[in-house]
Parts: sequence; C-alpha cells; structure tokens
Amino acid sequence: MGNITESFSSGVTFQYSAVASMFISSSLFYFFIAHLLPVSVVGSISLLYAIMNIMAVVFVFGLSNGVQHYLSYHLVRENHGAVMKLMKQTISFSIILALAAFSFMYFSAGEIAILFFHSSAYVLSIKLIGIAIAGSVMINVSGSMLLGLNQYKKYSLIYIFINIFTYFFPLSMLFITGKSVYLIAGLATINIISALLFMIFVYKVYNRLSGLQTKAVKEPYRNLVYYSIPLFFSSIMGTSATYIDRIVVSYFINLSYLGIYNFALIIASAATFLVVPVSNLLIPKLSSFFSLDNKEGFRKSIRILLNIVSLIYIPAALGIAALSRIILYEFAGSDYTIAYIPLIIIMFITSIFIGTTVLASGISSIRKTRIFLYSSGFALASNIILSVILIPRFNIIGAAIAYSSMNAVNFSIVYYYARKFSVNNYDISRVIKIWISAIIMFGIIFTIQGLFPYTMINIFIYILAGLLIYLVEIKVFHLISQEEMGYIISVIPERFSTLRYMAKRMAYNEQKGNYDRLFRFIK
Repeated sequence: MGNITESFSSGVTFQYSAVASMFISSSLFYFFIAHLLPVSVVGSISLLYAIMNIMAVVFVFGLSNGVQHYLSYHLVRENHGAVMKLMKQTISFSIILALAAFSFMYFSAGEIAILFFHSSAYVLSIKLIGIAIAGSVMINVSGSMLLGLNQYKKYSLIYIFINIFTYFFPLSMLFITGKSVYLIAGLATINIISALLFMIFVYKVYNRLSGLQTKAVKEPYRNLVYYSIPLFFSSIMGTSATYIDRIVVSYFINLSYLGIYNFALIIASAATFLVVPVSNLLIPKLSSFFSLDNKEGFRKSIRILLNIVSLIYIPAALGIAALSRIILYEFAGSDYTIAYIPLIIIMFITSIFIGTTVLASGISSIRKTRIFLYSSGFALASNIILSVILIPRFNIIGAAIAYSSMNAVNFSIVYYYARKFSVNNYDISRVIKIWISAIIMFGIIFTIQGLFPYTMINIFIYILAGLLIYLVEIKVFHLISQEEMGYIISVIPERFSTLRYMAKRMAYNEQKGNYDRLFRFIK
C-alpha cells in the first residue's frame, strides 16, 4: 500500500497549487472577456457555465463522493481486489452517464435557448456545452477515484494542467476567431482531453494494484450506489441552489445584469480556493479514521481543521469585502463596480458559516449522507423563494441576499446533525477571537482604501497591510496553537525554512498559561 499512497501533507500542498492555478487562470479568463466582450455576452457565457456545472452534477449521479469514500475505505484495509472491481464498474458507469449527458443537451438545446437565453441564436453553444458536460462527468468521477486512492499528487498535477488550459485554450480560440461561440468550442475540446488524461492515470494505478497481494473481500456495487444516491440528490439541489439566482437574474432582468453580478461571485470565490483543498482531502483522511474506528483521531482532526479553516477563510473573505469596490473597478471596469455591495454581503455571510465545509466532510465520512438531502433541499428552496421575491425588486442586491441565505440554511441543518452524531467539535472562543481580529482588519483597510485613488498598485499595498495587521493579531490574540500550526507547516515545502520558522513562531503553546504567553511575547 505504501507504493500507491501519498502523504496527506503532500496532497494538501499540491491541492493548494492546483486550486491556486484555477483561481489565477479563471481570474485572467474573466478579466480578458470583460474587456473584450460586451456585458451581455459576458452574461451569456456566465449562464452557459452555470448550465454546465448544474448538468455535470446531475449526470455524475453522486458517484464522485461515493467512489472516493469506498476506495479509501478498502484501500486502508488492503482489500485491493475490491478496489479494482469498484474501479472497473465505476468507469463503465461513468461512460454511460457522460453519453447520456451529451444526448440530453443535444436534443433539448432549442428549448433551453428560448427559455433562458430568450433567443435561438444560442442553440449551437448549448450543444457544444453538452460535449463539455460529458467531459466534466468523466473528469469528476476519475478525479474522485484518484483522491480515493490517495493519489493526491497526480490528481493535483493533472488539475493544474486542466485549470490552465481550460481557460487558456478557449481564450486563444476567442482571440483567433473573435467569436464567443469558439470559446465554448474550446472549452468542450479541452474537457474531453482532460477526461482522457485522468483516465490514463486511473488505468496506471489499476495496473499497479493488480500486482499487489489482496484479500478475498467483495463489495457489492449497489452499496456504493446506495451511498451515492442521497449525495446525488443533495448535489443537484446544492449546485442548483448555487446557480439558481443567476438563472433568475437572466430570466427576470437581462444578461447584462447577470454579467455584472457574476463578477461579484467570481471575486467571492477568491477566498474559497484557500479551503477547497482541505475539503477535497478531508473525506479520505476521515474515512480512514472511521475504517480503523479511531474516534479520538476523528474528533481531534475535526476540531483542528475547523480552527484552521476559520483562521484562513474569515480574514481573507473580509479582506476581499474591504477592497470590493476597487477590485471590481480594476479587475472588470467601471461598468461592474455596482456589484460591490452584493460582494460585501456574500463575503460576510459565507464567513459566518464556513465551518460547514469541515462538518459536512465529517458527516460524509461516517456514511450519514442522507442528511445532505435535507440541507441542500432547504438551501435550494431558500434561494429559489428569496430570488423570486427579492431579485425583481432589489436586482443584484436581492440576488446576493438569496445566494447567501443558502449558507445559513445549510449550516443550520449540518450543524444540528453534526452535534447529533458527535462530529461537531467547535472551539467557539477561538472562532470569536478570529472574528474580532478580522473585523478590526476589515475596518482599517476599508477606511484607508476610500481615501486614495483606485490603482492596481494600491490594491497590493492594501493586501500587504491587511496581511501584516492580521499576522500581528494572530500573535497577540493567540489565534493558533502549536499543534494546529503543525498542520500548516506540514504543507510548506522544507526548502522554505525561513517561512516554516516564522510560522512556528506565530503559534502559542497550549500547555502554558495565558500570562506566561503574554509575558514572553512582550519580552
């Protein structure tokens, strides 16, 4: 098993690289299309991407989380025969689902164009996005297989390639032809290539497993399907909830407002890339604890990761909120600056409920996936109801409120069941201190940025100032313990010895009293 298992810390490092590449690539992509295309065309591209993401989740059929869990479960027990059989069955099933996705989009393109785009001119683009959806289904399933097999490095390296070329290649097509439809054609092409690349790596791992000693253990595939069905419905509802406000904006208002609002959501995702890798890698790690019946390790990991996610995400989100207007101005242009209030609303509310990421992963790892039917269902209902009520009256501010309501609803349900099944392990006092520190930083940066001209150089100065303020607060308010910092240091490459040393010095010793720590810091 040692030959096919990569370390968790190494996986986190590569995952951060992969998600960082996605954020940088997508930022450049939307920067260029905002300056090259009219706002209405930007809105149509945003809507096509929303449809792609929703339909990809529909046709993945919940397999991503299911195969990830069961492969991790059997791998840690060295049941290689069961692992190989699950891999073969999942690949066959995913190919069927990918073909079904393309067929559905191809034959329903006309109806979708009239209903959501109010024009038949988008039929070809919708058919092309069907190809992209088929590729995305294969990417999601095969990528989850690599994660379930603890192949974090391979997964992340492929995703770095995908994240770069998914945006670079379509942009190149746009530059060459000057037509937005070729941008969608480029996306479809690169998705298929990326799916094939993932499949090649899965096949290599399969061959390596075939040479290892195995146990005579069978895992009926229906168990994986039963595990995945609740996740299938919850994923549909969760993803639909994420994008329903955009669809309502395009339906009730127009594609131009959708283009503007979409940029607020794109910038809001900037902080997400800091916690997504932890979420992706958490299920296999916690599934291993569950498999080995290590309850203490399970709860301890939950507590540490809740603190780390809060420590990283909350200040990042509030920093983006503080700089919302200047970022929109410099990133997209003056036409998009009206989205700064929706952006502030989204960043504050998502920060309050960021712990959902960790708690949901914990619940998935103990196989209580039915809960996500409730959480995603009510979140979807909340977004639909509030979108229909608020968007016609308050435009994109109403859309931001409706979108943000999902976080509150989802967290409430997940938190209730996390406590019921002893998954919750919140350190409330620590989270409160993190919030106080982040709000202080927000107030200072928000005030300062309003006093000076909007320039790109000033953005970097404000970011650096906010970071320095928060680092001082981490030390003064004892926001991270030595053990928690150990998790962070473990993902910093050893060649960055100075950075590792500085990070270590930021942590406090939980075994010492508050007075000793404060005295030592002052001294």
